[in-house]
Amino acid sequence: MQLVSLQDVKKEFLGDILFEHVTFHINEKDRIALIGNNGCGKSTLLKIILGKEDISHGNISLSKNIKIGYLSQEVIENVNNTLLEEALLVFSDLQIKEKELIELSTELSLDPTNKKLSEQYGKKQEIFTSLNGYDYHYKIEMMISKFGFSKNDYNRKINTFSGGERTKIAFLKLLLLEPDLLILDEPTNHLDLATIEWLEIYLKNYKGALLFVSHDRYFIDALSDYIFEIESHKLTIYKGDYENYIEQKKINYEQQLSQYNQQQKEIERMQKFITYFRYKPRFVSRVHDKEKKLERIQKIEKPFQEKKSLNIKFQGESLKGKEMLSFKDVAIGYDFPLEENISFDVFGQDKIAIMGNNGSGKTTFLKLILEELKPLKGEMIFKRQINIGYIDQHHLTSNDETILENMVNNFPTLGEKALRNHLGKFNFVNDDYQKSINKLSGGEKMRLMLSKIILKNYDLLLLDEPTNHLDMVTRQALINALKEYKGTIIFISHDRYFVDEIATHVLYFSPSKVYFNEGGYHDLIEKEKNLIDKDYDITKNLKPQNKECPKEKKTSLKIEEKITALEIKLKELKSLQFLEEYYMDYEKSLKLEKDIKEIETKLKELENLYLY
Repeated sequence: MQLVSLQDVKKEFLGDILFEHVTFHINEKDRIALIGNNGCGKSTLLKIILGKEDISHGNISLSKNIKIGYLSQEVIENVNNTLLEEALLVFSDLQIKEKELIELSTELSLDPTNKKLSEQYGKKQEIFTSLNGYDYHYKIEMMISKFGFSKNDYNRKINTFSGGERTKIAFLKLLLLEPDLLILDEPTNHLDLATIEWLEIYLKNYKGALLFVSHDRYFIDALSDYIFEIESHKLTIYKGDYENYIEQKKINYEQQLSQYNQQQKEIERMQKFITYFRYKPRFVSRVHDKEKKLERIQKIEKPFQEKKSLNIKFQGESLKGKEMLSFKDVAIGYDFPLEENISFDVFGQDKIAIMGNNGSGKTTFLKLILEELKPLKGEMIFKRQINIGYIDQHHLTSNDETILENMVNNFPTLGEKALRNHLGKFNFVNDDYQKSINKLSGGEKMRLMLSKIILKNYDLLLLDEPTNHLDMVTRQALINALKEYKGTIIFISHDRYFVDEIATHVLYFSPSKVYFNEGGYHDLIEKEKNLIDKDYDITKNLKPQNKECPKEKKTSLKIEEKITALEIKLKELKSLQFLEEYYMDYEKSLKLEKDIKEIETKLKELENLYLY
C-alpha cells in the first residue's frame, strides 16, 4: 500500500530554489535513506511530508489514517511526567482495556458461575490478546533498558533529565508508538555504539516504513533498500545500499555526460550548417528546416559532478615507529575510576580510535593526554616533546566573533586575503565570513575548527567526534586527509566506517575490561567475537534481562547522583544572592559568586562526561 506520494514538488526559500521536480512514493515496509550535502533541503523535505512546511508547487498526498512518527522533543507530552508515566501514555487504550479485564475478573471471582460475565470476559480478553496487551509492560522495560536507562530512572521526572537523555526518551517512546511511517533525522547522533548496533537490529525487523537522514555509511548499508539523494536541486533515486549507490551514480553520470556531449556536437553541427548556408539561396529551405529542428530540441542539461569538497591536508612531522607516549596500569576518572588497567604504548603514525559507551571515559582519556587531568593511579609517560592539536566538539559553543575575525585573531600574520582563500577551501564563501560563530551550524563549526588546526604543525592530533554534523562528502575528504597525515592521531568516534577506514588500533572501553587491539572496529569484533554480545546482549535483544547493573551503568548512576547533588547546592547558593547580608557585603558577594561559578564549571564537566 502506498503511504506517501509526492508529484513534481518544488520548494523555494527566500526566492531561491531548494529543490524541484521531486517525485517519489513511499510504500509499506520501504526502507529509504535520504542523503545529500548539508543545506540541500533534506530536513525541509521531511517537514513537507510531516505537514510542517508548505510546497511552492506540485502535489503531496498521504494515505488515509496514516500514522507518522518523527523523532523530536515534541514526542514528549509532559516533562512533569516520570519516565514510566510518559512511556505508558503510548498504551493508554490498552490500559483502559486492562482495567476493564481486572474489574471483570474481580466480579467473576465473586460469581464464578455467571455465564454472561464469563462470555464478556472471554471476548474482551480475546481483543486484549490480539492487541498484544500482555506484552506492553515488557516492551516498555525493554526499550527503557536498551536506551541506557535503569529501573531507578522509572520514577524520575523528565524535566530532571539532560537534553541528550530527553532525546533518547523521545526516541524510545516513538519506537513504542510503532507508526506506519517512521521518520528519523540523524538518528545515531549522541547514541553510543551499543545502542546504535541494537537500533539497527530493531529497525531491520520494524513492521512499518522507514525514511531516515543519515551520514553513517554502515547504518545506511544495514537498513536502506533505496537511497534518495538531493543534489543540484533535484532528487535521484538509487536502489540498493551505499556501495551500489556510488557505482550507479558513476554509471549515471557517465551516461548523462555522453548524451550531453553527443547532443552538444549535434547542436554545434546544425549551428555551423545554418551559419554557413544562411545566405545561399539554394539552401534556404534546408536552413529553415535546421532552425526548426534546433528550436524543437529538448536540451539535455550538463550533468552535475560533485566537487571533491574540502581541500584538506594536515601538516605533521613524521615520527614513524618512534615512541611517543606510554600508559602503565592507568586508571582514569574524577572522584572514582571510570576505566582501570589501561596499558599500551603510542608510536609515531599510529592512528588510535577510542570507542565505547557514553560515560565510559573516552573524553576523560583525551583530557588525561592534554594533562588537564591526572591518572587516579598508574602513570602516563611522554617519551619525547610532543606538539598536540585538539579538536573538541564543544570548542566553539560561545563566541560572538565572526568567522573572519576569529581567523585573523588566531593567525594575524597571514592577512585577510590569504585567510579568505584558506576558508574557501572549506566551503566558506561570500557572506559566510561575516557569520557569527554563535550562529554557525554544527557542521560549519567543525569545518572552521578543521581549517584552523590545518594551519599548524602538530605531531599528535586529538579528535573528539570529528565527523559529527559533517555530510558524506566532507567526511570522505577528512578520511582521505587523515590517511595521508604523517603525524599520530588519537580520536573518539562512534562512526564505524570512519574507524575502519583510518584506525591502526582500537582502544575499546567495555564495561568488563579495556581492549587494545590492532586494526579497525570490525577487526576487534572479529577477534573478540563475544565483546558486543557479552557486554550489551545485542543479539538477544528480544529477551528480558535480569543481570546485575554493569560497571558502565553504575558509573552513570554515580555521575547522575553527583549532578543532582550539585544542582541542589547551586540552587541554594543562588538563593543567597537575594539576601541582604550577601548583596550588602562585597566580600561575601564576591566569595558567593566564585562558589557558584566553581559549581557551574563542575556541573558542565560532569554533564559532558555523562553525555560523551
